[in-house]
Amino acid sequence: MKITRDVVTDLWPVYQTGEASADTRVLVEGFLEQDPEFERLLREDDSARWLEPAPVQLEPDHELKAFSRARRAILARDWPLFLAILFSCFAFGRIVSDTSFDVSPRNFIVTAAIAALFWIVFFVRFVKTLRKLSPRP
Repeated sequence: MKITRDVVTDLWPVYQTGEASADTRVLVEGFLEQDPEFERLLREDDSARWLEPAPVQLEPDHELKAFSRARRAILARDWPLFLAILFSCFAFGRIVSDTSFDVSPRNFIVTAAIAALFWIVFFVRFVKTLRKLSPRP
């Protein structure tokens, strides 16, 4: 297998930090002994900058904004849940109060349909919120 400058360049940050295995160190040192000009280039180059993380500039209130966004996302799905539970209770109360067979079930059907609509809205919003908040591969 032929070792090239590109391979040594890829291994150089690991070699510089001391995280390279013994075999990798021997490989890099052997190549640099054969190519002293390339060794000079690597050592002159500020290789430490390869290892430094890029500076991240965040706003002073970044955490507060992230918390507010998460809170809004969680609380935004509460009103459909509240209305779905409320109309479900109304439908249940309607079916209990109208147990005699001389009353039309129309009121129960309308109330149950409204409850079903709010349950659908709640679950759709819940799934969208989970997809928005969950990390994607």
